[in-house]
Amino acid sequence: MQVSVYLRDSVRATDRSFDYRIPDHLVGQVLVGQYVEVPFGAGNRPETAVVAAISEDVESEYTLKFISRILDPIPVLKEDQFRLLPFLRMRYSCTYGDAIRLMVPSLASARADSGRQTAILSDPEEAVAALECGAIDSLLQVRILELLLECEEASVSEIMSALSVSRSPIDTLRKKGLIRIVKRNPKAAESPACNLPDEAQVPFVLSSSQKDAAEKILHATPGQEFLLYGVTGSGKTEVYLQAAAKILEEEGTILFLVPEISLTPQMISWITARFPGMTAVLHSRLTPKERYEQWNRIRTGKARVVVGARSSIFAPLPNLRLILIDEEQDSSYKSETHPRYHVRDVARYRAKVLGATLVLGSATPSVETFYAAEKGYTQMIRLPERVGKALIPRTCIVDMREELRHRNRSVFSRALRDAMTEAFEKKEQVILFLNKRGYSSMVLCRSCGQAVTCPHCSVAMTLHTMKRSARPSLICHYCGQILPVPEECPSCGSTVQGKFGIGTQQLEELVRQEFPGIIPIRMDQDTTSGKDAHERILRLFREGEASVLIGTQMIAKGHDFPNVTVVGILSADMLIRASDFRAGERAFQLITQASGRAGRGEKPGLVFVQTYQPDDDIVLAAASQNYEAFYRNEIEYRRRLGYPPFRALGSILVSMSSESETNTTAEKVRAILETCVDRYPGHGFEIYGPIPAPLYKVRDRYRSRMNLKADKKASLSAIFNALQAECDRIGIPISLDIDPLW
Repeated sequence: MQVSVYLRDSVRATDRSFDYRIPDHLVGQVLVGQYVEVPFGAGNRPETAVVAAISEDVESEYTLKFISRILDPIPVLKEDQFRLLPFLRMRYSCTYGDAIRLMVPSLASARADSGRQTAILSDPEEAVAALECGAIDSLLQVRILELLLECEEASVSEIMSALSVSRSPIDTLRKKGLIRIVKRNPKAAESPACNLPDEAQVPFVLSSSQKDAAEKILHATPGQEFLLYGVTGSGKTEVYLQAAAKILEEEGTILFLVPEISLTPQMISWITARFPGMTAVLHSRLTPKERYEQWNRIRTGKARVVVGARSSIFAPLPNLRLILIDEEQDSSYKSETHPRYHVRDVARYRAKVLGATLVLGSATPSVETFYAAEKGYTQMIRLPERVGKALIPRTCIVDMREELRHRNRSVFSRALRDAMTEAFEKKEQVILFLNKRGYSSMVLCRSCGQAVTCPHCSVAMTLHTMKRSARPSLICHYCGQILPVPEECPSCGSTVQGKFGIGTQQLEELVRQEFPGIIPIRMDQDTTSGKDAHERILRLFREGEASVLIGTQMIAKGHDFPNVTVVGILSADMLIRASDFRAGERAFQLITQASGRAGRGEKPGLVFVQTYQPDDDIVLAAASQNYEAFYRNEIEYRRRLGYPPFRALGSILVSMSSESETNTTAEKVRAILETCVDRYPGHGFEIYGPIPAPLYKVRDRYRSRMNLKADKKASLSAIFNALQAECDRIGIPISLDIDPLW
């Protein structure tokens, strides 16, 4: 017998199947989908491969090698996942190995290990001193030291997962003598816990519209897709849960995706309360060992409900009957690293292959999804009202120009300050949404007008107050560089500098000043770098330990706090005036979603949208939660300019360490692209660029971008694959993105 295999770590030169013979002692044990070890290349180096096919041994002009051993007796890929491999490879210009690694955790092929590498502080006092005196100039290294000061020790893999860092900053701290790496025996991963009251375990009585929605989902035809379109607080989650319960009764399994890791603890609690012992959790903050254990429970059938973020779409569930994507419009469903897949596209393909039902849920659907529902490709289900006694909150648009005329230069308008004061007197809670972290947006010279920019990236550095340092620092959010605030302007030498723009750190400080005795809590990327930080912050707020929750977009979606009666949306103009064709859509979604956090219990809610453009169409539509008014304007704008959903869009990025080399290479790529396009006439291709990318320099590399429009995504994929092959042949590195969100 012989097998055809794909290498897990294939590069483009080895991106095909390879044939091996099965040794006699393994005949009958090798299965399609298993991980096996094979000798590869002239040196017979051991490689991990997945078995793609088994056949009778046939005569060949080549002498086939034997597979070495079976790494895992249970297949790591199921049949429908195999059918995903060529789809991912073609759509996203990746290798079979890239696609396999999306689906199978790294530990699935790891050798038995007697212990794990664990990082501990060499001297905690020395680490504190290094942070306080500003001796560490890398934000990633600062985060690692702060984590170890908090929890004493952590495995290397745990640090990398929790902080989304590579091994490099850990090794740098070890070389500096601030941390040591030792061996520890691994601890068993804990199962997800249920932190909700007992009543959460009992299904709620559905309203008539909820009941109708659940019935439509349960009686869908194989592969049918639904848009569950309901206002914030309309009870979409309960529809999901009761439809899932029925599927479980029929021996099916369910895949439940949420966009943000900050939403995962709350959703885990709801689902584990309703389906105890059946739930597995997959998200980016799990350690490799935790991820492997959860994945193994799924593939062995011990978990029948999977809840998690983007990568959960590849979970190896048997008899998958229902795929639920909550907040389907969210940008975090699009991968920003290779392969740059979108969960919606993968879910559609997987649902068709399996005949599963796909449900996309949102109060503010993506324009593309709503358009598909209008055209009948997706069936729309509406939930037009909030459940129970909760009402849509009343929204006030505050003209900040009027505040200035009345000499109010505070970040809080008079109306918002009065509403917050009244809420605090009633022991109610407040959410303040500001989509800018840090202390101030930039430090600007008042003489020459130049901002302090990152030496490695073409962006202004953000002012932050560091945890253990008395002095504020400037941080680049792209490369992690930390610099002290200069005493004089790097451009003109002036000592007259000002701080401009407000971030969540400064807002937290202002709340303490304006409302003495009130405890605020902040939730942004800076406060959630620890492994369980999201859950801890949300729990403290839910339990009433803090009266104000301040945060960026991670607080705007999905959360349910019945005691929140006031929501303040600060600097709404920052959201709208971004240089991107989707900026208006994102602004509308964030304002609407943030507004939806108010009045979710029996107490009425009040929302304040602070803006210098109170008559803007997006602000008016979001304030009234009128999605369809926004959609009518947006779809006409997209139609006129030929943007998705009317045309497909792709981007090509060229990045080099030399500015001149970047420009020269980009022109070469443009010439190759034109040749590729000429081979495929009649697909409506339009090439734009090359031009400098919006972020022209990142981590000392210059970036040039081209955009390509076409009639269909399939046409873009064909061109991108041809372009990738030609660039590989002559050694030009490029980055490709189908349907870029930014």
